Amino acid sequence: MTLALAAAPERKLVDRIVAVVNEDVITLSELDATTKPYLSGQDPTPPEKRASLMQAALDSLIAEKLIQQQIREAKLDVSPDDVERAIDDIAKQNHLTRDDLKGALESRGMSMAQYKADLEKQLLRLKLVDLKVRSRVVVPDADVRAEWERQVSLEKREKLLKLRHLLFHFGESADVGDKKRALDAAVKARNRVVGGEDFGAVAKAVSEGPTAADGGDLGWFTGTNLLPELARAVAKMQVGEISGPIETDNGVHIVWLEDAKLKEPAGFEAARAQIYQKLYQEEVEHQMKVWVDELRSTGAVEVRL
Repeated sequence: MTLALAAAPERKLVDRIVAVVNEDVITLSELDATTKPYLSGQDPTPPEKRASLMQAALDSLIAEKLIQQQIREAKLDVSPDDVERAIDDIAKQNHLTRDDLKGALESRGMSMAQYKADLEKQLLRLKLVDLKVRSRVVVPDADVRAEWERQVSLEKREKLLKLRHLLFHFGESADVGDKKRALDAAVKARNRVVGGEDFGAVAKAVSEGPTAADGGDLGWFTGTNLLPELARAVAKMQVGEISGPIETDNGVHIVWLEDAKLKEPAGFEAARAQIYQKLYQEEVEHQMKVWVDELRSTGAVEVRL
C-alpha cells in the first residue's frame, strides 16, 4: 500500500515590518497605503521617485507613532462632547448646518463617523501641542514687522487718480443741435483753461455738472470707478494733462488729470494681528517638527526598509 504525501501548502508573505518605533511597529501594508495616493496613477513611477516617496511616507509614519505614544503617555483624551462642539464650531464658521456639512463630506466620499475619528485625532494633537510644544513658540514683533514689509514690497498696489472735470449736458433724446451746443461749450471752456485760466474757476463759471461748485473736483478714483469713456481717455493721459472733449451718454466732458499716486498698503497696526497669527502657526509647526525629531533621536527607532 502506497501512501501519497500531501503537497506542502505554498507559503506567502502576508506583510512585513518596515520599522520599529519603541514598542510599536510599522508594516509594509501601512507604508504602501500611505504612499499610494502620491504615486503616478497608471504610469510606472520612476524608481528614484518611488524610493523618495516611500522614505518621506515612512518618516511621516514614524513621527505619527511617536506622537501617538506621547498622547498615551500623557493620558490625553477627547470626549464625544468635545468632538460634537468642534463640529458645531466648524459648521458655524463655514455658515453650514449639520446636514450641509454631512452632505459636503459625503460628496467627498467621507462619512460623518470617519470625520469624527479624524477630528478626534486633530483635537488630541492640539492638546499635545499645548502641553509639549506651545511653550517653545515665540514670534518677536520684529519678525511680524519684517513679514509686513515683505508683503508690502510684493503687493501690486492700485493706481489712484485725482480728477477734475467740466460737464456739458444734453438730454437722452438729444438731437444733433443739442449735442453740437454741448460740444461747442466744452471746446470753449477747454480753450479758456489751456489759455491760462484756473480750471476750478472755469468749472464754477460754466460747468453743468454736480461738482461745478467745487471747481469740478471729482476726488480720487481708480480706473475701474470711472465711466468707460472717461477711463479709456484717462488711461492715455499724463499728470497735468487736459483731455479733449469726451462724449458720454449724459453729455460732453473735459477731464483734467490733476494728480496720481499708488494706493497706500494696509498699515502695520491694521495687519499686525493677521500676520502674527500666520507666523505663530508656522512656528508651531516648526517647533513640533523639532520636538518630534528630538523624540526620534532619543527613542528606539529601527528602520528595516
